[in-house]
Amino acid sequence: MVNHLKETKQLFFKIISFSDFRYRFFTFLIILFLLFIIPIEFLEKSPNLSICSYILGDYCYSIGITRGVSSLLKGNLSQAINYNFLSVPVLVVMLLIIIRDFTKIISQKMSLFRFELKTPGSLRFLHP
Repeated sequence: MVNHLKETKQLFFKIISFSDFRYRFFTFLIILFLLFIIPIEFLEKSPNLSICSYILGDYCYSIGITRGVSSLLKGNLSQAINYNFLSVPVLVVMLLIIIRDFTKIISQKMSLFRFELKTPGSLRFLHP
């Protein structure tokens, strides 16, 4: 039981730390999917949870990025820029990270497949 709890805790920290490219890939996809399906009106009515704005005052450069990325995913560039002009580079960087992580996942799978083809047992299976 204790070992299972420890493994669950390690998995949770891998997911939220974005340290493993496989977990980061799926987490970013889930985040973008949720931002795509959640209506902008819901995000506008949500409270401001920005720690930066509580510390620095009313305006912080991160305010509006979530709504901006959501607007971009829905195809509304002008609304996204009105929310926060930094939402465009944030979405571009997220997409680049997703693409890079996807290529890592594919290359890792292909290297495992090549390894399986090089082992004598699998060659025997391919050529009886």
